[in-house]
Amino acid sequence: MNKELIRIQKGYLLIEKAKNKIRVLSENKDIQDERKKLQDMKTTEDEITENTNQLKNKIFENEEKLLKKEKELNQIIKYLYSNSKKETKDIKDKKKRQKEIEEERNILKKEISEFFLKVDALKEEMNDYKINYNEMEKNFLKKLSLQNAKIVKYEDKITFIEKKIRKIRKGIDSVALSIYDKKRQKSILVMSKIDQNKCKSCGLELEEDIIQKIAQDEIIECPHCGKILYIETEEIEEEKDV
Repeated sequence: MNKELIRIQKGYLLIEKAKNKIRVLSENKDIQDERKKLQDMKTTEDEITENTNQLKNKIFENEEKLLKKEKELNQIIKYLYSNSKKETKDIKDKKKRQKEIEEERNILKKEISEFFLKVDALKEEMNDYKINYNEMEKNFLKKLSLQNAKIVKYEDKITFIEKKIRKIRKGIDSVALSIYDKKRQKSILVMSKIDQNKCKSCGLELEEDIIQKIAQDEIIECPHCGKILYIETEEIEEEKDV
């Protein structure tokens, strides 16, 4: 009886270890840091895209303004050409306006040229970011794949052990199993080995009649810590799994 309880306890402990391994893998700092870097790089890429779009909008707006200036300028030139022999106030105003438009047109052309240079610089920056991002993402996905493969391995191990535990539980006396399960609700470590006539969990020295009852496969609890006591045989020691 004790042997079967020991086997399921060892199984539960193996499951807990596997869960801890999964937890450690899931919380891997290197992978979390790389994921954060990729997120930050993606944010930067979005910012570059937004800045590029804003500049393109400014180019479009300036080109629209420039088109209007060119249209107005052509109208003035046409008017001045038609009235080239006159020197009225209206002619003077038109000539003044012509100079203003030409200055405004040059400013717009300069701004458009500067905007195009900035767009080209942002495009180059974006290309560099994409190259770095793709390389980092490739390495990250490779690490993530290896991590997930390890997690799946531990999950499969848990499933295998749980299946074996269910099979073992079917052969254990219901009363003994009930005692075990109640104790397991409070602590995963339900049983304690007897080592040199002492409870290994709390160190209480055990009376000879208690040890004899345990040797006869009776369910005996430690009078001090309450754990189910057992004597570990060579057969049990050799077991690495349930």
